[in-house]
Amino acid sequence: MRPSEIDRLLMPNTYVKQLAQEFGDHARLTAGTGIASTEIEHYAKPVTVAQHLQVVRNALAIAERPEWYLQWGQRMGEHFHGAVSAAWLSAPTLGAGLDAFLKYIPSRVPYLHWQGHRDDETFCAEVTELVDLGPVRAMLIEVPMIVMHEYTRTIRPGSIAGARIELAYRPTPHCYLYSNWFQCPVAFESSRNALVIPHQWRAIDNVGFDEGVWQAALARCEILCATTEERDALTRVRQLLFDGFERRLNDGSPPSLETVAERLHCSARTLIRRLRSMDTTYQQVIDEVQQQRARELLSNERLRIHEVAAALGYQDAAGFVRSFKRWYGMTPGDYRKQIVDPPL
Repeated sequence: MRPSEIDRLLMPNTYVKQLAQEFGDHARLTAGTGIASTEIEHYAKPVTVAQHLQVVRNALAIAERPEWYLQWGQRMGEHFHGAVSAAWLSAPTLGAGLDAFLKYIPSRVPYLHWQGHRDDETFCAEVTELVDLGPVRAMLIEVPMIVMHEYTRTIRPGSIAGARIELAYRPTPHCYLYSNWFQCPVAFESSRNALVIPHQWRAIDNVGFDEGVWQAALARCEILCATTEERDALTRVRQLLFDGFERRLNDGSPPSLETVAERLHCSARTLIRRLRSMDTTYQQVIDEVQQQRARELLSNERLRIHEVAAALGYQDAAGFVRSFKRWYGMTPGDYRKQIVDPPL
C-alpha cells in the first residue's frame, strides 16, 4: 500500500479525543485537520491517518515538555484501546497478552506494522513505521513501547531490567529523561524499534486471568478489529474519489454513486446501506474528500484559485470560494496565506 493510501485510511478517533482532553487549546490542536475545534473533544466519526498525524504534530507543538507523551502513554495504557486492553489484561499469560495486543492493535493504528517473533532466547515485539512519520516519529514509536513496557511491568513481579527497548533512530534531545519512565535499558540507533524480553517471561501467569472475560474480549476484538464490508466500502469510496480528483477524471467532477457502486461490484442500494452503517452518505464523503484535496492543492502556490476550483469539479471559482468559506470559515486565499506565511 502506498503512503498516500495509508494517509487516507480510516482509524478510530481515540487518540484525537484523548489529546483533546490533554490539551485545552483546541483551535491549535485541530489546525489543518478539517475538524472543527468545537467538536474535537466529542468527535464521533472515524478520522483519517492524515488527520490523526496532524493532530499529533499540533500536540507536540503545544506541549510544554518534550517527553509529555511518555507519561500520557503510561497513564492511558490500561484502558486506551478498548477491547484490546480488556483482552490483554485478562489474558492467561504475559505472552498471550502481548500476542493479542500485537494481533489486534494494527486496525487501530494502521500506519505502523506490528509483529512478535522469537530471537534465540528472547521475544521481540517489533513496531515498524509504514509512512514517514517525520517530527512525530519518536512519539508514535515510543508510546507503544511505554504501553507494552507497562504491561510487562504489571504482569511480571519484580524488576524488568532484563528487558530492553531498541529504537532505530538517533537519541532524542530529551533522552536523558527516559530513565524516569522506562525501567529497563533504552538503546538508540538500533536496527529496529522493539520491546525485547527474555523468552521465558512469556510463560509468566497473569494473576488477573479470567477465562470468561478473556474469551469475550477476544470475540469482541474479532468483531471490532476485523475489516468489515462497511469500513472497507467507505475506504474504497474515498480512494476512488481521491484518484479521480488527482487524475482530473471527467474534468474534476466526482463520479456518480452508480458509477462508484459498479466499480465496487455492488448495487447503488447496497453501497448506500454500507455508507449509512458508517454514519455517512455518498455526498458527505465527496465533501470530505473535496475538503482534504482542497487543502492539498492550496499548499501548491503555483496553482491559482480557479485552477484548484476546476480540479475539484467546480464550474467557477466563486462556487469553490463559497464552499471553502462554509467548510473553514475563511477564503481559500486567506487559508493559503496562513500555511505559506503562518502568524507568529
